[in-house]
Amino acid sequence: MFYNNAKCDIYIGTGAGKKLLSDIHKAKKSIKIVSPYLSPGLIKKLIELHRSGMEVELITSDIIEDFHGNYEKNIHKLVLQHREIDQTAVESIRKWKQITKILSLINLGFILLFIGLIYFLNDLRAILILIPIIALSVAVLIYKGEIKTKRIYSYWYSKLFPFKVFISTEANLSHSTFIHGKIYLIDDKIAYLGSLNFTKSGTEWNYETRVRTIDPNAIKLIKDEFYDLMENPEIPERDIQSWGRKLYKEPLN
Repeated sequence: MFYNNAKCDIYIGTGAGKKLLSDIHKAKKSIKIVSPYLSPGLIKKLIELHRSGMEVELITSDIIEDFHGNYEKNIHKLVLQHREIDQTAVESIRKWKQITKILSLINLGFILLFIGLIYFLNDLRAILILIPIIALSVAVLIYKGEIKTKRIYSYWYSKLFPFKVFISTEANLSHSTFIHGKIYLIDDKIAYLGSLNFTKSGTEWNYETRVRTIDPNAIKLIKDEFYDLMENPEIPERDIQSWGRKLYKEPLN
């Protein structure tokens, strides 16, 4: 995309995100962000905006701060886990538990009988009782194993709001394109471009460059570019289902 003669403000230095965050806070309708790096606190801000009724859309990469860290601190919250229950499997487990309980009680009876015959009557024929005891013990172990490994839950994942996560060149060395540009569109009326990542360090401490414009022609082109990226089928992206499985635990039952 190329556009000339845009009216804009230029900022260079630290604290480049102060005005950006102020404009985001004042947004009335929508926020669109392209930033390869994200910080936990700013992700939280996007979630709050979404829950307040704001239309939020995000393009980022899989190089995410605290991705492998604390559940409460990463993009985890943007990926929603859904769980479905297999009622047939639930019923099977219920029956197996009943059978296991009955077999355990019967086995307890044989064990008490064995102890009584050996210690009180000194009857060596009690050794024969070990056969049903062993058989019942094996049966109980088999049923317990089936109960433990029977899958009753199936999982699927969805996005809290529309976002796209491109696979970084670090994870996909065969693909050279890395979405490194930063774009911020606020209410489709204000746009920011520059080096400014949507991170704590980027918005507050780092020496950054950023351009702010309200030029309607530039806004239209930048918005079109955003959706061209969002809908681009050629740049590899993280599949939400496989990514969800990495983020969440999936207990069988």
